Amino acid sequence: MNKKKRSWKKGILGGIAIFLIAILLLLFVGVYFPNISFVGEIGTIVMSLFSLHLVILSVILGILAILMIRLKMKRLALVSGITAIVCTIGFAIPIAQMLQVANENDAKISWTKQLFSAPDMGGPDLSKSVKYATVDGNDLYMDISIPKNTKAKRTPIVLIHGGGFVAGTRNQSPSWTQFYVDRGYVVFDVDYRLAKDGYTTWDKAAPDVASAIVWIGQHADKYQVDMEQLLIAGGSAGGSLALQVGYGLNDGTLKPYISGKIYAPKAVVAVYPAQNMTNIWYEGTNFFGMDGEAFLGAYIGGSPKEKPEAYAAVDVVKHVGKTTPPTLLLVGKNDHLLPYSGQVAFEKLLNEKQVPNKFVAIPYNDHFFDMSGGSIGSQISYQVTGDFLDKYAK
Repeated sequence: MNKKKRSWKKGILGGIAIFLIAILLLLFVGVYFPNISFVGEIGTIVMSLFSLHLVILSVILGILAILMIRLKMKRLALVSGITAIVCTIGFAIPIAQMLQVANENDAKISWTKQLFSAPDMGGPDLSKSVKYATVDGNDLYMDISIPKNTKAKRTPIVLIHGGGFVAGTRNQSPSWTQFYVDRGYVVFDVDYRLAKDGYTTWDKAAPDVASAIVWIGQHADKYQVDMEQLLIAGGSAGGSLALQVGYGLNDGTLKPYISGKIYAPKAVVAVYPAQNMTNIWYEGTNFFGMDGEAFLGAYIGGSPKEKPEAYAAVDVVKHVGKTTPPTLLLVGKNDHLLPYSGQVAFEKLLNEKQVPNKFVAIPYNDHFFDMSGGSIGSQISYQVTGDFLDKYAK
């Protein structure tokens, strides 16, 4: 009976250990060799969202190794022990580097939030939805989130969702919405037209957002917002549109189709944005099958050689000048979809043009590093964003 029980324990323990070894080594390779197709993408996105969990799993494997020694499973115990030590140290190094960035930006990290973090996926909140335009047969809405404060004039922020210009929806990132609401801002989370077969939107999406801003200005009294304090923010494709709209309204090249006063933003917050579409087309990026060239093919309708005027319109690097508003860039160093080198080049351009800016790169983090509001990258981003807006949007 005891032998059967012992054998049963060995089988269960061994199975769990082998599973953990396989998973941890796969992720370890992905974290440190991000250019390996698929494996690198898995490693970096898991490290981005669940950093602490990887260390905990490594420690658990170490505990299993000790139990296996007691059950005389020496070979598997040795492999498990070595893997546990290597992975515990290996996964702690990226965390240490992320904490260094947090320390540099005075960001306090809550390990409870990190431990209980979950994917931050939202959708339209019909109780907050208001239609602001109908164009090409498309009804465009915005979700309006109002803080509890009773200030006579509050700061409006236009929040733009991502999705590669072909997908996504308003209120896609509830944690960001809540962050801005907690700061006392009125959040206008806007729809814009999405590209589809035979329907490009490079000349439609930004004017949609610009028109939404005109609409907000027309209803400023109703929502008690001060349009002179306008902010624009977004992530990924939404970050690109935040730059396009913010810069285009400031230099006068972007025209809304709703008649009314045009307001330029005081500052722009762009999270891993696409800024130089021309470079992205030629980079050949890929993230779990998501392809920068495919997105741009749908959004713009062709290559830079085929559509030079369109690329000139949406490449925000061509719209940086004296009127460019202060810009915050939050990026992941291991971004597979939008090359980190492009983000660095964009920051360099802003500095050359003497545009006030803040650039924060999260080490070992990929695209979507803020998909979980409790991730280390997200917590750093919230603190940095708050400090940036306190400096430039008061």
